[in-house]
Amino acid sequence: MAKHIHFLGIGGSGASAIAAIAESQGFKVTGCDKFPHNEFTKVFDKRQLFTGHSLSHLGGGLDRTPGDTTDILAVTPAIFSLDPNNEELREASNRGIRVMTWQQFMGKFLEKDKFVIAVCGTHGKSTTTAMIGLLLEEAGLDPTVELGAIVPKWGTNYRIGKSKYISAKREDSKTYKGIFITEADEFNDNFLATHPDITVVTTIEMDHPEYFKDFSAVKDSFKKFLGQAKDKIIANLSDKGICDVLVSPSDAWETKTIGYQGKLIDFPLQIPGRHNILNASAVYQVGLALGIDPQIIKKSLMDFTGIGRRFEYLGESGGVKVYSDFAHHPTEIKVTMEAAREKFPDKKIIMVFQPHMFSRTHVLFNEFVKVLSELPVDQIYILDIYPSREVDTGLVNSKQLVEAVGKNNVSYLEKNEQTLEELIQKDQKYDIIFFVGAGDIDKLARQIAEDHI
Repeated sequence: MAKHIHFLGIGGSGASAIAAIAESQGFKVTGCDKFPHNEFTKVFDKRQLFTGHSLSHLGGGLDRTPGDTTDILAVTPAIFSLDPNNEELREASNRGIRVMTWQQFMGKFLEKDKFVIAVCGTHGKSTTTAMIGLLLEEAGLDPTVELGAIVPKWGTNYRIGKSKYISAKREDSKTYKGIFITEADEFNDNFLATHPDITVVTTIEMDHPEYFKDFSAVKDSFKKFLGQAKDKIIANLSDKGICDVLVSPSDAWETKTIGYQGKLIDFPLQIPGRHNILNASAVYQVGLALGIDPQIIKKSLMDFTGIGRRFEYLGESGGVKVYSDFAHHPTEIKVTMEAAREKFPDKKIIMVFQPHMFSRTHVLFNEFVKVLSELPVDQIYILDIYPSREVDTGLVNSKQLVEAVGKNNVSYLEKNEQTLEELIQKDQKYDIIFFVGAGDIDKLARQIAEDHI
């Protein structure tokens, strides 16, 4: 009988992908979340998804039959700190049900006997993971892929591969049960549950201050993870944080490090920005490491059009183009809007920014001020901070951010509804609107694209 895996927090972009892959491998899957029905969970039957938390979720399963109890509770890591007294967590402990993060479940069960490629880094993980997945698909390597964004060609945030893989690059020419590509997140040291054959590292900067006390802690975490690579590390040598880690490698490292700086990409990409040239360079090196024909690599990269919420074009109405982007770190905002100006050099661009998490806004406050004051855009609206898994303790707010920037073209907007009215009724002509942030601002962007312009 298939093991029954219940996902606590199945609505997340990562957990939902792993749940779908687990189901394809024969596991019985159910899951719950505060809002379980979203773009990432459409693949599941409604009977598999539960709203909120209840002891009944751990027994009964799909058919609610007695004895069909949960074997493994796979938990979104934030729940351990945000809701340590969660009733399902407590009940699982009382019943002796195995509890692990969904990343640990992935590492132990889904990556087993697979050739694993992990993409880590502060920025660019989802885009680079998607690029690698599409390249390997087009090269006939039939990979399984999980990432935190929708890939348009797949219509999902995952791909199911079923073919075996023979590694001709290794001395033993080992036969694997397939290739598994994962977006490896550093928050909570989640990526330490993965032991990749190839690790790609895109960037290393200070982020997730709700978990890491300082940048040294971030670098220490990445150092541990890079030390788990079995075969190769493919690293962006134009990134200072990565170079800091590479100059003092762990004693356990026995892998070959391959560097890239963007020089291989001497052909046009459909996605703008220097950061995407670097992402493509990483993918090129992965392709070469796997023995893929350079012409196939080049064509795949030239055909790549992006993923959900990364410079995503939502539509045009009345001559106004609406874009949504997940950028929420100062560096991400900077490179995204520079890419926007590169793509639209003569257009009037407005950015609506929703800061993400109080801790990030507080710790990186000066970096946000510097970036926002120098962006090559015509108007900036800043919404209230999206709390995500945090509670507003008065640490920082968006008004303070606007005041610190101190420019006439940077304004604070209290509510999303007010933003709608401001944008619709504004006298000045604008051509491009970018909605930027990792919170629920994407919903606002889609609402405007569909109904308000």
